[in-house]
Amino acid sequence: SGRTLSGLQTVMGISRRKAMERGQEAIERPKAQMEITLSHGKTGLTVRYQGKAVTRIHASEAGKRIAPYVAEALGVGLPPVGGRVKATVSSGVMFRVLSISSLDLRWPEADTLLLYLLDEAEAMRGFKSAAV
Repeated sequence: SGRTLSGLQTVMGISRRKAMERGQEAIERPKAQMEITLSHGKTGLTVRYQGKAVTRIHASEAGKRIAPYVAEALGVGLPPVGGRVKATVSSGVMFRVLSISSLDLRWPEADTLLLYLLDEAEAMRGFKSAAV
């Protein structure tokens, strides 16, 4: 799994790896509603749940390519630098967001996987669960 977590560095006190670990913990138990904040800073994009970073996308060329898809999976627009937007999604959508945030678009199969994950996220956002 070194491919998805290579080149890690600490940004604003928490590494991308630690944020992803928090993200995995956040979706361990299915939830119908998770209030998510998507923040766009100079260093990249941060997805927060309950105030804690659950994934980060660095402002690298690769990060700038994947950031709009993370927003799309959440069903929101990409905020401008310095901006933030909130979304309420299920843990199933959040799983897709975490998966998209770790995709390397240089892989030949990445485009196919990205489209699949975006389609699934869209379908899940349209589905209202009776679960609480």
